[in-house]
Amino acid sequence: MKSLVALIKREYLEHRGAFVYAPGVILGIMTLVLVFGIASNRFQMHQEIGVPSALKFFEFGFLAVAALWSMYLLAALFFYYADAFSADRRNNAMLFWKSMPVTDFKVLASKSLAGMTIFPALIFGAYLITGVLIYVVTMITAMILPRLGVPGIFEFLASGFQIAGFALVSLVVALLWYAPFFAWVGALSTVFRRWSIPLAFLIPGLIGLAENLIFNDTGPRAGYFLSYLNERLKFGSDDMQIEKAIFTDAAFNASVMIPRFLATVDWAQLVGGLIVAALLVYAASEYRRRIVAT
Repeated sequence: MKSLVALIKREYLEHRGAFVYAPGVILGIMTLVLVFGIASNRFQMHQEIGVPSALKFFEFGFLAVAALWSMYLLAALFFYYADAFSADRRNNAMLFWKSMPVTDFKVLASKSLAGMTIFPALIFGAYLITGVLIYVVTMITAMILPRLGVPGIFEFLASGFQIAGFALVSLVVALLWYAPFFAWVGALSTVFRRWSIPLAFLIPGLIGLAENLIFNDTGPRAGYFLSYLNERLKFGSDDMQIEKAIFTDAAFNASVMIPRFLATVDWAQLVGGLIVAALLVYAASEYRRRIVAT
């Protein structure tokens, strides 16, 4: 267990750029934009926005940045897995770990766990800090536009807690949903290193092309394989439900939205994807053990 913790800590130290420094820079830029907006009185431009209340203004902004940070995290994790599974081959660190009583599977499992736990937690922390900035913007806007009203601090905290809870559940499910895609590019990187990024798209494309050529477009458009991948990549709750939750007088209620969101998840596909991800990580570890640095 201690070795696994040490390996995960190593992943954090080696990949702080994308998950600590870059989010910090983004938050810094957002803060500078906010300060500039306050200093130049740019918030006057919001006078014609038809937002029913300051609380709804805050909820909309907090949900919007949740989607943006989630997209950033998923993109960063894709490049992380494309590099992490073979990163220790560049500086011969693999030879050190092979000399230790640590299996290749444990090494790759630590990389997978870091991508599913530590790094998302860091991005979620950045998201919460962004929520504070949105609160500041909301309060300034409410002072400029008195018709919006200024809810109490406890109303903002309650609303923020509800939205953060919904965002957290959505993020966890999204990470589990896309786990096989991360494992796929990671397994490819074990063999092809950084060429895994284009190959992660090229190989499925070639399989789909071969299917269409062999079966002469007898199946669905683009073929069964690519059609399945297209459906498998789709993830998210019903946008109409979220819009309805935002543009109503009632505050956002996570206890209602979370069950609705979970009801849209294909749990059989999710569990199957996790099994595929585990098999890909195991196959990559076996390749490292038998082929690489032996």
